[in-house]
Order: sequence, then C-alpha cells, then structure tokens
Amino acid sequence: MKKISICCAIPVTSQPKTIWKYYIDISLRKLWELDLEEFSIFGELKSGTKGTFKLQDAPKMEVILSTVIPEQEFTKQFNIPDMGILYFSHQIEVVSQTESIIKSVISLLPNENVNKEAYYSFLKHISDDILDKAFKLKELVEQ
Repeated sequence: MKKISICCAIPVTSQPKTIWKYYIDISLRKLWELDLEEFSIFGELKSGTKGTFKLQDAPKMEVILSTVIPEQEFTKQFNIPDMGILYFSHQIEVVSQTESIIKSVISLLPNENVNKEAYYSFLKHISDDILDKAFKLKELVEQ
C-alpha cells in the first residue's frame, strides 16, 4: 500500500531560525500544540534518535525522529499497531529574507491488511486540528 498524506502550507513573515525554536523547544511547542503533554528524546536532536511522545487523551508512544534538518525539517515517526507507520512532518521553506512557508504534513503508510475505511477514519481523526495548530504557530512566529 502507498503512503497517504494531508498537507497544510501557510506563508508567514518570519525566518527559519525563529520558527525552528517552536519545533524543538518543548515549552515553546506547547504554545501551539496545545494537546501536547510530553515530548522527550533520548540523545541528540538528529535523525534516528528515539524518544517518547504523548498527547492528551492518547497513550504515550515511542517516537523516532526520522528526519531532522536544522531550520528546514523536523519529522516524527510512529509505529501504530494494526494501522501502519505514521509521520508528522514540520517543514520550513524560505520564500525571501522576511518570509517563509510553514508546512505541516501528516502521512500514513498503512499496513497491507488495513482496509480503506479504517485508515481513512484514522487519518481524518488525527488531522482534524492541523489548520488550528498551523495558524497558532503562525501567530506566534510573527510576534
């Protein structure tokens, strides 16, 4: 089965250095990811590092930082039993010296045995606040 993705890209008047802090500093991240309860990594902030991640009303899960490119991309990977591999990617694209695009991409690589209705419902549920979080982040980085 192929990967399915939902994407939100919003222009902001801010530079990658400012935006990046809101991805990697847990206290700043909680300002826009309001349902985040815990995010810990075990080791350096680099691709392949593992950690734990917990959202409200959800179990604590193991996370792998699948892609970390400073001031460009921060992607978390989760193995969801009986569903597949879930990716949350936060990307920064430079438009000019004063403008960037913040892009949020939620992707699911479903297990072969998962039916379309199940992964559709799962992806729809976990992505229902993608716009809210992106616009809250925009508000913060443009201050």
